[in-house]
Amino acid sequence: MTLRHYLSFLSAAFLIMAMYIAGNAVGFFVEPITMELGFTRSAFSLYISLSTLTGVFVLPLIGQFLPKFGAKRLLIGGGLWVSLGFVWLAFATHLWQFYLGGIFLGLFMMPITMFLAILLINNWFTAKKGLMMGLLNASGGLAGAIVSMIMPTFLDNFGWRMGYFLIAGLFALLTVPNALFLLVENPGSIGLNAYGNELSAQTQNNEPIHALSIPYEEAKKMKSFYILFIGIFLSAFGGGMMQHLPAHFSGLEFTSGQVGSLFSLVMAGMIIANISVGALNDKIDSTITLTVVVVCMVIALFFLATTRSFLALSIVMFILAFGLGGPAVLTPLVVSEVFGIGDYPRIWSILGMAPSIGMSISGPLWGAVYDVTGSYAIGMYAMMGLAIIYGICYLFALKNGPLKQPLNVTSI
Repeated sequence: MTLRHYLSFLSAAFLIMAMYIAGNAVGFFVEPITMELGFTRSAFSLYISLSTLTGVFVLPLIGQFLPKFGAKRLLIGGGLWVSLGFVWLAFATHLWQFYLGGIFLGLFMMPITMFLAILLINNWFTAKKGLMMGLLNASGGLAGAIVSMIMPTFLDNFGWRMGYFLIAGLFALLTVPNALFLLVENPGSIGLNAYGNELSAQTQNNEPIHALSIPYEEAKKMKSFYILFIGIFLSAFGGGMMQHLPAHFSGLEFTSGQVGSLFSLVMAGMIIANISVGALNDKIDSTITLTVVVVCMVIALFFLATTRSFLALSIVMFILAFGLGGPAVLTPLVVSEVFGIGDYPRIWSILGMAPSIGMSISGPLWGAVYDVTGSYAIGMYAMMGLAIIYGICYLFALKNGPLKQPLNVTSI
């Protein structure tokens, strides 16, 4: 592996860090903004959903036009655009202004973070892709943990409006210089190969790997495609819960410092969880890894709904990290395992919409659960069932997908 491969991973990691900082920090804004401006939590959370839904509709277009415009120009323009969107939110006083800001953010937030980061990993790494995907998400967990430690105190001292300015600055810092000095979309453009390309990759029948790739036009006609879409959609409901975790902990009468500590434990736990899930997937089997992730999610949700002990919740946060972080690592890997890599960008541009739709719907639903019941407990019990269902959907796709022959790839 050359220095350029490491730098390309670092470029992708910065994009994921930007996404985690922007995505996870919003949870700390729910309580102060709704209390100051008099919004319900479900109504306020809708701006996050509008942002996510906008990204859903934009993502397929970005996938088609990316070859024409190039990743560098997309990242520079998108990084500045999203940063200005957070500046807009800093001046918002009415719900419609938050909603408009959410749409503004959604136009480029997901395309220049998660989509580009996964594209870079796929372009630059053939071998050890699970580990690299785990490390990628772990870098986001590290950024999220740091921000979670800083944000509660920052908001207490400087207010939520300055908090949006802070996010805007961090987002611009991680995207624009990245595009100018670090990002290289394809290794072939500078005379290099993807890491692992020199290794043999054949089926047990000695067929080339490309023979196993399912074209997008065929994939979208298959039952596994839609079952997996449903599973990915449901797996994202945990991300919607993340937006409300700080508010949930505040409702347990923890101090702002304790709330930040618990949220930081989730983010820190994701660093370990993401690396472990990626490595486990490479070494053992996707079905076993998936089962571990779902079991961790169910256990963590049960204790989140039933305990008020800070010490107990501190332990639960590490278990929750595996349940929440696992799908982010596993989903792109499962998609490539089920449908192959030949037409991966087009297939992922559709299946990759599922978590965004799930996030956009689940955020307001979690807020509505609190508005109606005064607690998030019922939602956590329901999420236990959804976790089991999405696990079954993933397992169905893995067992019944069009690609059933394992690959024999020489280890490094």
